[in-house]
Amino acid sequence: MKKYILMTFISFVFLGCTKEITLKQAPYDSQISIESLITPGEYPKVYMNKTLPYLTVDVINSLFFARNASITMTDDNSVIQFHADSVFNYFQCEYIYFYLGNKIIEVNKTYQLNIDYNSVNYSGSATTNQPIVLIDNIDYVPNFLDLSGEHEGITLSFQDNPTVGQYYRFEMRRFADSTAYKPSGGKTPCINGLTVPVKEIGRTIYSDQNTNNLGLTITFEPSFKHKEGDETYIFLQVLDKNAFDFFDQIDRQKQGLFNPFIEPTFIKFTQFKNAFGCFSAYSLSDSVKFIYPE
Repeated sequence: MKKYILMTFISFVFLGCTKEITLKQAPYDSQISIESLITPGEYPKVYMNKTLPYLTVDVINSLFFARNASITMTDDNSVIQFHADSVFNYFQCEYIYFYLGNKIIEVNKTYQLNIDYNSVNYSGSATTNQPIVLIDNIDYVPNFLDLSGEHEGITLSFQDNPTVGQYYRFEMRRFADSTAYKPSGGKTPCINGLTVPVKEIGRTIYSDQNTNNLGLTITFEPSFKHKEGDETYIFLQVLDKNAFDFFDQIDRQKQGLFNPFIEPTFIKFTQFKNAFGCFSAYSLSDSVKFIYPE
């Protein structure tokens, strides 16, 4: 009887009443994130966003975008002016916002990025002198295991450039219809009946440290679902160290989320003294056609 009374009392204490509380957002100063990767033959883009308070209710891309920034990119002979622009992302069902330059990037030039936003200046430099490294072979792996679990992959084999300090990343381009979707996000209603261009970028940047001038193979996990016979075009990016330093932090942070034995990584300022991100240059190999076997 005493046990029954005690259990009833405990249940009353923990379940007998509830109270809703409203959390108030503490004073918050946004941090700026800048990402601009330039490559010869293309118009430059600058993705400039701000962080939002934790308790923000409707988190959409337009809220992150740092509007009304003044941006220029200069070399020895010219000035590139930027204006705000956007493209519709059919998989997110919303617009992606960025600043677009009005001149094409050239090879073997050093560019100075200058941004003025809310009375604060952000600056950096990047040189478009990365070597073009050709892809020797592409293969499909039905199953391979990493920290994210077991999944399919695509492997790229190539010969490392003899110059020390190369950083490599995978890029895939293709057209996709409603059968393609990200497993983490599910299918989107915005792509029904359409075929849209898709660019997939590898999450990890691989350094040639201790493997200089050797044959290398990297493995990439496709972001989107696909079907047998889907046609793609694959490129190999060669990036500079500024890109590696920033994206390596992000990759290590993600690894820490999956493995409790890895020391947590906190994203820090790298190239910019007062903002997250990077202003970097990269080269792009010739494309290699790849058709999914399954």
